[in-house]
Amino acid sequence: MQKSIPDYKLRIIYPARPLQNLKLKSNGIIRFVTVQEIVFLKADRNYTCCFLADLSEFTVCQSLQNFESILGQQFFRCHKSYLINTIFIREINKRNHQVILTTGEKLPFSRNRSKMLEEKMKTKTSLNYQL
Repeated sequence: MQKSIPDYKLRIIYPARPLQNLKLKSNGIIRFVTVQEIVFLKADRNYTCCFLADLSEFTVCQSLQNFESILGQQFFRCHKSYLINTIFIREINKRNHQVILTTGEKLPFSRNRSKMLEEKMKTKTSLNYQL
């Protein structure tokens, strides 16, 4: 009988394999989501609130650092409490140190991570023209 290896362990063994689905467990409820559905994650002590594209919210008993290690390059830790899916970033407000998402949320970003965020977005966009 062959044992199955959990997906997060496969990411460690085979880091080139992109994670596509997550199983989120909370209070006896198991929710299956794709990585593209996650808009952003917010730390709340040892819990993480997952905000999804359908505007629902799901809290799980895992640290934000754990999510950061398994979600990969599509996500960016803009602040100690926030991990953002970069496909949902609409604009970066450098004056107010906010990232504005396509869903309307305004999230803070750390001054220390400002340059990294700009570089990440430059490499993501196909048109790197500054008008």
